[in-house]
Formats: sequence, C-alpha cells, structure tokens
Amino acid sequence: MRRSIKTALACGVLLLPGLPVAAQTTPNPAMNSPDQLAWQFFIQVNTRAGGSNALFETWASDSDTFKVNPQFPTTPAPLALHEPAVPDAGRVALQRAGKLLPAIPPGKGALEESRRNKESFDFIVQNNLYKVSGLRAAFGKTISFPVGAMEVKANWMLVTDIPDFSGGKVTLADVPKLYHVNTGADGKQYAFVSMHIISKAVPNWTWATFEHQFNPARCDIIGCRDSFGAQTSPVSPNSQANQGYPDCVKTPPLKAMIAAADWDPAFANYCLKGSQTDFTDATGLDVRLGNSVTENGFVDQSSCITCHGRAAWDSKGAATSQAGFDDNGAPLGPIQPSWYWSFSSQPPIFEGMSGVAQIATSADFVWSIPFCALDDTQTPPKVNRNCKGK
Repeated sequence: MRRSIKTALACGVLLLPGLPVAAQTTPNPAMNSPDQLAWQFFIQVNTRAGGSNALFETWASDSDTFKVNPQFPTTPAPLALHEPAVPDAGRVALQRAGKLLPAIPPGKGALEESRRNKESFDFIVQNNLYKVSGLRAAFGKTISFPVGAMEVKANWMLVTDIPDFSGGKVTLADVPKLYHVNTGADGKQYAFVSMHIISKAVPNWTWATFEHQFNPARCDIIGCRDSFGAQTSPVSPNSQANQGYPDCVKTPPLKAMIAAADWDPAFANYCLKGSQTDFTDATGLDVRLGNSVTENGFVDQSSCITCHGRAAWDSKGAATSQAGFDDNGAPLGPIQPSWYWSFSSQPPIFEGMSGVAQIATSADFVWSIPFCALDDTQTPPKVNRNCKGK
C-alpha cells in the first residue's frame, strides 16, 4: 500500500480504496481546451458596445497607442484601417527565397486594424514602449504583459466587394445580414471578414484565428480545426484553391453560448479556423496556424506564435526583423536563440556566461511595439506610416 501511494503521488494522482473517481474541472483551459476558450474570447470581444460597435471596436487602435500623448479612447471612432503590413512583408520574403506566389492572392483588397484592451494599452504606455526612446531605455529588460491583456487584428473589406470575394454566394443586399458591418474613417461601409485574437492567459499568449464562413480560401492549404465548436473537425483543404467550404455547423455547446451572447447576430456566421498553444506538437512537428486573409499568400508557412516570437527591437529601438520574416520566408517551430543573442563561443550556454551578448529585446510577442513605435528621437516626432490608419 505504501509503495502504491508513493507511485500515485509521483504521478500527481491519489485514489483511495473504495472511493469513486471524482470528475475534475479543466485546470488550465487556455492549454487544455484552447478551442473552447477561443470561442469564449470571440464572444467577449464582439459583445455589443453601443451603436454598431462590438467591444473590440471601442479598444485602442495602433494609431491611438503609438503617438505623442497616447490616450485610451473614451468614445468609439470610425474604423482606422490601413493596408495589411504582414502579407506585403511575407510576399517580399518569399520572393527573396525564390518561392512562387499566387498570381491573384485571396483577400486582395482587404484592410486591417489592430486593437488592444485597456490592460494592454496601459502596459505599453506606462512602460514607454510606444516610442523609440522608451525602447532604447528598455533594451535588455524583460517585458511581460499582465494576464488580462488582450489584442485583436481584424480584417475588413468594402461591402461592395463582398459579392465578388465570396464567389457569388452573397448578394450585396445580404451583406449586412451575414457580415458584421461598420463605417470606416473614409465614410465607406466595410464588412468584417477575419480576426486574430491573442490573450495573455498563459505566458506565451493564446492564439486563435476566425474567418467568415464564405471566405473562399478559409480552409485552404492547412485545413480548419475546431474541436469544440464545429460538428465537422478537422476540415481538409480542397484540392483546388479559393473554391469555398461548407458552413461550419456549430455544436450544441457552442449554439448555447451563441444563444446567450449579446452581439450582432451576424457574428454567428464566423468560424474558428484554429487555435495554437505551442510551437510544435507532441511528435516534434511544427504547428501551423494562418488566416487566408491575414496571412494571404503564405498560409503554408504561417505559425502565429513563431512569427510573434520574433517580435523584438535592437539597442537603437528598431525592429530586428520585418514582421517576423527572414530570407527563407516565415520561420516555423521554436524561438531561436540567434534571434536574441550572439555567441562568440560554442556551444552557447545561457545568459550571463562569457561569450554571450544580447542583440535584441523581446517585445513579449507583440509586434506592434517595435513595428509601430513613435520615433521621438527626431523633431517633430514621426508616426510610423505602417501603423497609421487611413
């Protein structure tokens, strides 16, 4: 008996004779039930916030954050959209690597915005991470966002472009019924087509991406996986690209969550493409996660956590890699020490050892910090054009 108890304790389980096994709640939903948590976050960030706005549309955009005297918005403003930065950088990287790109990338014409909640905004501003001088002062320090921090990247298309983009599955009159729609700073109407959501619920953040059910390339190349909310999972990619996929029919548990949600009913037409909790799976294979709009043109080389794992700045306060790409395209798998350290001896040991020098500081997976930082080292301070809404 003593030996069996010792063995059980070593395994973290203790069952006493004659007692039934008790059901346990999930101790860490971010790691053990990531798809369910992704849906909970999707409903949370899209909860009604007055007028035609979802909650995330009241959060701080990049243009709210990375400027002189940043202030968290107190009233919703029109969508501050800009050209997607990552697909352009990805295509340049793939061209350098000699890889063939699609002639007409799916999602062409999509615009994007990045937004963050108050916890994330306050951390950036209070630590002066919104400007180059602050990044220079923070070089070599450990940056770690608070547990409550959340950020989203949303992609939008002109309402008038949706019928053609959907392959004729949606008429112009039906767009407001099937898509969440809001007004841009240019006064035009835009339809919401995809979203990334990240949360600091775990140290390396949670990662999830959603697409509208009529996005033509939704499950292309890497398929779609939703173990919680989709009755059919996984969904294999079509042999031909941009042909569309059947509706992601929701499971009863997700239908119950949706029924209780206070949101634009159009959000029920969106699908979880997948979530990510680690760099590799249990067999050592690189985990891929990419959105057909947000990462259009290089979904096969997309890993949210790996790309954001390269988010860093050098001693001058400049981004050390253009949106996470190198001459081989988009990296996959674990973070590489060479992204952050230089080694004059082999094998490299660890920080503090002789022969090891820091060349970059981690932005804790948040690309907006080094990519959008206000250049306050010149007069007047210069706003980064890549993060300036139209």
